[in-house]
Amino acid sequence: MFMARVVGTVWSSVKWEGLKGLRLLLVRPYHLDDLIRSGGAVADEGIPPAGLHDGVVAADVLGAGPGEDVVVAYGHAARVGIEHDLPAGEAPHFPVDAAVVAIIDRYQAEAPAT
Repeated sequence: MFMARVVGTVWSSVKWEGLKGLRLLLVRPYHLDDLIRSGGAVADEGIPPAGLHDGVVAADVLGAGPGEDVVVAYGHAARVGIEHDLPAGEAPHFPVDAAVVAIIDRYQAEAPAT
């Protein structure tokens, strides 16, 4: 999982059948240095700087919006995250690699000891 800022919404008129009805957001992952430098402030310092990943498309069932900070899960955890009532042993049905699994209110990050 990683922390990211929602920077936009993705619309698609043509998509795989399994994605219909699923809301897609564009998120920009934070770098750990950005989180430490901001001292726990979220959603008020603009878009995080471009880094290794300039943007990730993530499925969203929580209703996050632009400017909010979120936790994004990857892979199987993302698919389970958007299909939380999945019966035990059954595979998820959504073809996604990233999903918003939490909207962040606040966090605490400390610089590592030198």
